[in-house]
Amino acid sequence: MNSHPTDTPSDEVVRSAVGPYPDPLFPLEKEIALEASRTEALWVSVFAPNETRAGTYRGMVEIDAGKQKLRLSFQVEVFAATVPKEQQLWVTNWFWFDHELMAKHYPKLKSDADRYWRVLENIGRTMAEYKQNVVFVPVRTLAKAQLAGGAVQYDFSLVDRWIETFDKAGMADMIEGGHLSGRLGGGYDSPYVIPTDLVENGQMVRKDLAADDPRAEHNLREFLRQLRDHLKEKGWLSRYVQHVHDEPHGTEMPIYRRFVHIVSEELPGVPTLDAISLREDISAQEETTIWVPKLGTFDEQLDAIAAHKARGGQSWYYICLDPRGKYLNRFIDFPLIKVRLLPWVNYRYGLTGYLHWGGNFWTDRPFENLQPDWGGGFVLPAGDNAIVYPDPEHDGVLVSMRLEVMREGIEDYELLMESARHAPAGTDALARAVMPTFTDYLRDVTQFRKAERELLRLATEAHRE
Repeated sequence: MNSHPTDTPSDEVVRSAVGPYPDPLFPLEKEIALEASRTEALWVSVFAPNETRAGTYRGMVEIDAGKQKLRLSFQVEVFAATVPKEQQLWVTNWFWFDHELMAKHYPKLKSDADRYWRVLENIGRTMAEYKQNVVFVPVRTLAKAQLAGGAVQYDFSLVDRWIETFDKAGMADMIEGGHLSGRLGGGYDSPYVIPTDLVENGQMVRKDLAADDPRAEHNLREFLRQLRDHLKEKGWLSRYVQHVHDEPHGTEMPIYRRFVHIVSEELPGVPTLDAISLREDISAQEETTIWVPKLGTFDEQLDAIAAHKARGGQSWYYICLDPRGKYLNRFIDFPLIKVRLLPWVNYRYGLTGYLHWGGNFWTDRPFENLQPDWGGGFVLPAGDNAIVYPDPEHDGVLVSMRLEVMREGIEDYELLMESARHAPAGTDALARAVMPTFTDYLRDVTQFRKAERELLRLATEAHRE
């Protein structure tokens, strides 16, 4: 990494120096060549199956350098509590699976078309293992418009294969339909447009039309009707949620309100969700079922979230470039406690999901360049772009330290929810002690371990009910 996040005090990062940081976890399949005067990191994970008896277990890690051996003893205390099999927290990291982009990192895709789907399934299986249970599906890109009897008919074959691939991998408890509108040229303040399939001169064409063009609304309604019928036929409708527009703001708000209503009319009963801002016109967002505000922007808007939930809505949260400073985030140079506590935000503030845009937005050198250039001299904070790394040798991905710790945090959330069934007051008090506010939380790992032990004690009592 080349720089720390701006607007972040030096005591909020692991160290002041830039350069190499440990993050990707390479499987220990062969000997490690140790260089003089260079620190190498080893990550050891211990898994306790559900049937493991409670108690203290001891082990040892041995590092053999030939002439010298280093032995490190450790012990693991296993509690009777188990992480519930049915996960309650919704977790989505968006993955970018454009074939051309993927082929840069998986060269064999160029000569083996079926390998693409194998890579996607392997990535899905890894992410499911790390508690992701929502799959982002770019439905408007995957659904192919065809001309049939002078009208537009959609072929959903690629949508089906996408969902079936991640279903098989165990990562599709929720199907997250991609955005239906965008901005001309992709600029944040560019005009609001609707990708529209049209019949012109007997041929199918796709154009980005202005939101007030009646052809855009007509085609969108037709697409949604066909999509709904198809999802119902496949038995997926009850798992489906639909994005409308990403981060609506400013003059977009009345347009956004209109198109959310259109989607709700054509997909009755299907929740809508979007990354929204509670600093914008809240009335324009009331019909959106699942609010996903950015962490660090709604500290003073908890009453609005409570009111939305009272009307039958839900609220998740997301992180993207921000927040920085004292807030939690998953940047590589942030202490891992900031990653571990992300799901504690969900429990502490009653937010039922977590969204991040950067599952695998890799640069051409994904292990060396972790800060994509966004143009104009603006680079992303290190680690904002991805939580895994390409592993073409095994047609999958390498996980990161941050993903390992995020999984632990998700398990904390599930244990908190389990504990709250038995002792709601004690569980809430524990969560408040760990995280009094969004920027005031336990930073000392030793103190957090004490809180973790208390959580396991509470969850064990709930387990014995």
